[in-house]
Amino acid sequence: MQIAVAQADIEKVWRPLATDEAALIPGLSNRAWLRIKARFPDIEVTTSVVPPAVDPLVSVDIVKDVMASMIVRVLKNPGSLRTRSESIDDHTDAATLDAAISSGEMYLTADEAALLTPAPIAPIYGMYVIGLGG
Repeated sequence: MQIAVAQADIEKVWRPLATDEAALIPGLSNRAWLRIKARFPDIEVTTSVVPPAVDPLVSVDIVKDVMASMIVRVLKNPGSLRTRSESIDDHTDAATLDAAISSGEMYLTADEAALLTPAPIAPIYGMYVIGLGG
């Protein structure tokens, strides 16, 4: 099951999108999903409930949040600008963008990857398993 991010998901965490930005969301959502799937090939299993568990190992909401962050990074700087300068009459306003925004690339940060990594599961010992320690 592919997880997708909609325009409303982006607007909840950032700002209302212009029409041309909104048109990019389906493609960027698919691209973000493919990058997550490449890094975590079993993400579809970890976001599903696998018996005897009652909850998935990774929440679909967490995946959507990570995808939204990846998309917002791209939308903030579609031209991959490192510096920005605006001049009006005799006033000039210049700014240097931080590395995450200036790259304009879609990628997973280390913190986002940690969110998508399931916590280790302690084995549930059965009736015939004897733990030997060590």
